Amino acid sequence: MLSLKHLNKVYRTTEIETTALRDVHLEIAAGEFVAVMGPSGCGKSTLLNIVGMLDSPSSGEYWFAGQNIAGWSEGQLSELRKNSLGFIFQSFNLVDELNVFENVELALLYHRDVPARERKTRVREALERMKIAHRARHRPQQLSGGQQQRVAIARAVVSRPKLILADEPTGNLDSATGEEVMQLLTELNGEGTTIVMVTHSRPHAEYAHRIVNLLDGAIVTEKVRLAV
Repeated sequence: MLSLKHLNKVYRTTEIETTALRDVHLEIAAGEFVAVMGPSGCGKSTLLNIVGMLDSPSSGEYWFAGQNIAGWSEGQLSELRKNSLGFIFQSFNLVDELNVFENVELALLYHRDVPARERKTRVREALERMKIAHRARHRPQQLSGGQQQRVAIARAVVSRPKLILADEPTGNLDSATGEEVMQLLTELNGEGTTIVMVTHSRPHAEYAHRIVNLLDGAIVTEKVRLAV
């Protein structure tokens, strides 16, 4: 599905130059579940932002679905992102002024090819799938952390993306709720959705097919989970 080749990311100011990623090589197949780990400041978020087309590499290649998109314009990347990616964040990133249904529907408003009736149906299906439909008219602040993350996952899947990027999806949750979220991600992956997840949790990383460890902006080790 995607391939990063000789990827580098350097941030420059007038006084300092910081290398966030250095000569990263990474291939992720369709249907794979990959966890990215490493200490704070090692480049995990930068890597996820580049994979998510929210940032561009300083050099190197980024192949997505057979196309090298490293030099694409923001307009081109925005269109590809809209049609291919779903995002899940540690802080949920829900809009407080909107209720649960509206928060999930927001992900489809940019899809002009999805009629209003189908949009409503897909939102209801996503909420039911995440077992949060009974809270459809509640605001985010009326929900528990686990319920908010279920809404965030529903928002990520409602557009039927090829790839879901999860940035510390269990970081703000207690251990039991975190396990529930990991089970949901595992189910989605089992149905064919590719998942790339940044996490500090070794137990949650073990849900993935492969664990990629970053240090000082470079991939230092990869661990493939053996099938049982």
